Amino acid sequence: MSATATCPPAETTRHRVDVAFGMAIFIGAWSMAFLTLFLSFLIIRHRQPQWPPPGVMLPSLGLAAAGTAVLLASSVALHAALRRLRAGARGFSARWAAGLLLALVFAGLQTALWTGTWRAGAYPDSGIYEGLFYMLTWFHGAHVACGLVALLWVAGAAARAGAPRLSTASSVAVFWHFVDALWLVLFVGFFLV
Repeated sequence: MSATATCPPAETTRHRVDVAFGMAIFIGAWSMAFLTLFLSFLIIRHRQPQWPPPGVMLPSLGLAAAGTAVLLASSVALHAALRRLRAGARGFSARWAAGLLLALVFAGLQTALWTGTWRAGAYPDSGIYEGLFYMLTWFHGAHVACGLVALLWVAGAAARAGAPRLSTASSVAVFWHFVDALWLVLFVGFFLV
């Protein structure tokens, strides 16, 4: 990290539009897949006389809430990093690194949530609640894995060149915000309602 201002590499309008359009298509495709799974969850849940079904060992609300807070904080850090990059101010790399670190903490908390649920005897084939929980959170985990790779890629570009392309960093941050939104839907669906 240098003490000088951060200037992202110059980009053509065409490149910025292409990157934004590509990310919109990518998020749209993942949204359709997730929406299909979540609608299935809602239909199955609606058909149950009681939700969660009696006798279900619920996953840890504390771990899920901590993960939610960490995930939202990671998005705040990424947003702050982008503001720095757009303004050409110092601090992009540090804020992006903070967002990446928080994203990794979320992944760790999510893993702890799964392993704690598993160790308590709730497996994907234990019942309808457990099956839906694992299916939807594992699908979200695939989103998290893709997001972590993209966050690392931007961090690497910043380390090599001093600053990443603004369009790339912005698109990756938008994808991470999308990951947040998906988790919020799951958090509400499994832990609050």
